[in-house]
Amino acid sequence: MDVQLRILAMLNCGYRNERSHLVILCCSVEEGVVLERVIFPFELLTFLAPPGAEVLIYGPSGDEPILLETVAASSLRLGLDTEDDHPLLPASMAAMLQDFRHRYSREPTAENRHRLTQLERRLRHGLSA
Repeated sequence: MDVQLRILAMLNCGYRNERSHLVILCCSVEEGVVLERVIFPFELLTFLAPPGAEVLIYGPSGDEPILLETVAASSLRLGLDTEDDHPLLPASMAAMLQDFRHRYSREPTAENRHRLTQLERRLRHGLSA
């Protein structure tokens, strides 16, 4: 498979570190490690992962990091509702929109609803221009 086809097949993923300490995200496939990043508390990392990749999250421990969780990259896939999907929407904006939606679903406050509505309006306006 050539490089362009491999890039097109990649999954657009996102992981938010909701812990109060640094974590290390390691994305790997059978052939080896694809990505390794340190994620600060409450930071959202967006990344591309090959289909079938596994994501390991490590946290601090005495001498060496300890495995905290293992998830399939497909479960971290970022996506928009089909009505909002737009081919020109950058992955970072899609991640931000998904993050606001997730935040609102956890804490449906008026402030979070307002932020979500404003962001959706800006995105729609920018993409229709």
